[in-house]
Amino acid sequence: MPAKRGGAHRLGAGIRRPSGVGVGWDGLGSQGMGWKFWKREPNPMDPQQLLNQAHSAPNSSPQDVQRVQDAVPAGAFVMPVEDVFSITGRGTVATGRITAGTVQVGDQVMITRAGQQVAMSRVTGVEAFRKNLTVASAGDNVGLLLEGIDKSQLLSGDVISR
Repeated sequence: MPAKRGGAHRLGAGIRRPSGVGVGWDGLGSQGMGWKFWKREPNPMDPQQLLNQAHSAPNSSPQDVQRVQDAVPAGAFVMPVEDVFSITGRGTVATGRITAGTVQVGDQVMITRAGQQVAMSRVTGVEAFRKNLTVASAGDNVGLLLEGIDKSQLLSGDVISR
C-alpha cells in the first residue's frame, strides 16, 4: 500500500519544539554555524607576528648562529662521503658535499670512520658536474679521485679531512 503524502506523515511532523528555537541542519534545534565564520579571530601563528617577535628578540642576529664551517679550524678540509665509485684505470672516487675548507689536487687527506682513522691518501683529481677542477671549496658537490684506496675501504658516512 503506498504511503500517504500529507503533513502528518512527514518526518518530524509530530515533534513539538519550544518557541524561539529554530531548526538547524540537523533538525534538532541547533543553529549550525550561524555567522561565526564571518568573524575573523586573530591567528596565533600569524606569520607577520612571528617575524616581528623574532626580530625584536634580543641576541637574534645571524652572527650568533653556529655553523659546521665555523666549528672546523681555519684552513681545514672536511667532506662526508655520500657514495663511492671505482673507475677502471683511474682508481676510486668518493663523492660528497664539502662542508668546510678547500681541497686541491695533490693534497694529502685522511679518511676517518666514527672518529678513528681508516686510511691516508692523496687527491689525484677533483671533479664537479663533469668538469675537472684544481680547487674545490665549502658547499661544492664534488668527486675526489683518491690514490691507493680500494672501493671496499670507503663507506657512505666516512669523513675525508685534511
